[in-house]
Amino acid sequence: MASWEVGGLLDRLADALLLTGVGVITGPAAAVTWMTSRDVNRRWAEDPDVARVCRVAATRPREWRRDVAVRLAQRVRRPADRIAPLAVALLRESGAVPPDHDPLVTAWLAAPSVADDPLTPVLLPRVFDADGAGRALRDERLEPRPTRWLAAARELPREQVLDGCVSRFLRGGEAQDLRFFVRLHMLVAPTPEESAGRLRDYLRLLPAAPGPVAELAWQQVRQARLDPADVAEAIEAMTFRQEAKLAVKGLTWLDRDLATTPERVADHVTALINAYAHASHEVRDRAVALTLKHADHLTDPAQILESAELLPPASARQLFERFAEGWTSDFTPGRLPEATIPGPFPTSGLENGPPEEIGWIDVEAWLAAVTREARTNPDSLKETLARRFGEHLRPVLYDAPTWQSPRDWCTALARELVNPGEDPGPPMSRPPRQRPSYRKTISEEQRADAEQAFPGLSGDLGQALYDGMVNVAATAFQLFPGLRTVVPLHEMPD
Repeated sequence: MASWEVGGLLDRLADALLLTGVGVITGPAAAVTWMTSRDVNRRWAEDPDVARVCRVAATRPREWRRDVAVRLAQRVRRPADRIAPLAVALLRESGAVPPDHDPLVTAWLAAPSVADDPLTPVLLPRVFDADGAGRALRDERLEPRPTRWLAAARELPREQVLDGCVSRFLRGGEAQDLRFFVRLHMLVAPTPEESAGRLRDYLRLLPAAPGPVAELAWQQVRQARLDPADVAEAIEAMTFRQEAKLAVKGLTWLDRDLATTPERVADHVTALINAYAHASHEVRDRAVALTLKHADHLTDPAQILESAELLPPASARQLFERFAEGWTSDFTPGRLPEATIPGPFPTSGLENGPPEEIGWIDVEAWLAAVTREARTNPDSLKETLARRFGEHLRPVLYDAPTWQSPRDWCTALARELVNPGEDPGPPMSRPPRQRPSYRKTISEEQRADAEQAFPGLSGDLGQALYDGMVNVAATAFQLFPGLRTVVPLHEMPD
């Protein structure tokens, strides 16, 4: 039988195998191992018949059922596990105490509800601490009336609900994970007296909590009686937020606070500076208007002027007109970078640059030196170029099919200045010609060099070996241009 046929057979028998283990395996640990094994807990099998499994389990002793229910609940990893509904049903049926296991809480929230669920008093308070519970409850609604779990959680003691929600907010998370707890907090609607004991926690939520949580915290803080330092901290946190709606609420609160105590404007300078850097033009404009409105009570505007560069020029100009002494309309606010005076372009002599260097600065500096010397001292220029760009470069330069390096072009320029017209043109454009014999074309000086290099050989043989070595060297210089500077041919021993 093929493996896929065996797999299909096990998928069809998974429910029967599960019932067999529940009905006959004696040890609770062995029974749970069987129920969660790969051959029974099949991925592609149909979901187990929970009611039938519970009927079979009811024939076993109560302690066995409780042990199996707890062990099975601890094996749950996510609400979508095939064993999750069975674990929840066995806990309900056996009366076992549910283990402290976060995935069990989310599985219980996702399972079908039952009347007078015995698990509710134990598991419902755990939603404030269990990871994943908030996401499982994200679709709970207040309107038109509270849905199932909001209504159930409202029946918990008020102190437990408020403490649970606030602690859940302080743990942080994404907005969708906290949505249920925000709505539950709104449903409970704490009184000012209940919020007073949690004001420090609400203040901690203002600067960085997700938007819905921060707005909820602002509502609790706004209706409380705060000392001036807490008011300044709360307003500063609100103007620090990126949501324009919350930042505007913070500036509105600032304006109301200064309406009764304008001398405290210095306590709110940081909040105003936060608003200067806000992405919303409405927030920035309000901050500038409030600064000008209460400018008479600002004894030290240094921070205001220093932070004005965060504003658009038109808004910053208003602050400079009001606070900067000696400011003129021609002045553009903001810090300008220090002007840097560029240095002179690097210079080079004829002894530097190509063919040793190929950087564009070295090439340009060398070309400038050639141009300068060609106008002021052409004879000295030719001597220098003849010495640096000697005959040893001719076969490498003129036999190359292309010149791809600035060094080659500079060498050609130097050779042309020393010996005008010696460039025969690209190799492919030259007419084909017969290789001349050594006797007719070799100069007496070249023949003497060959005889000196290979004494005792006949003239033609020595000349042939000498030419071969020169051609090898020329080819090496063509393939590896760096050899020109490492081993110049004119410096090699005979």
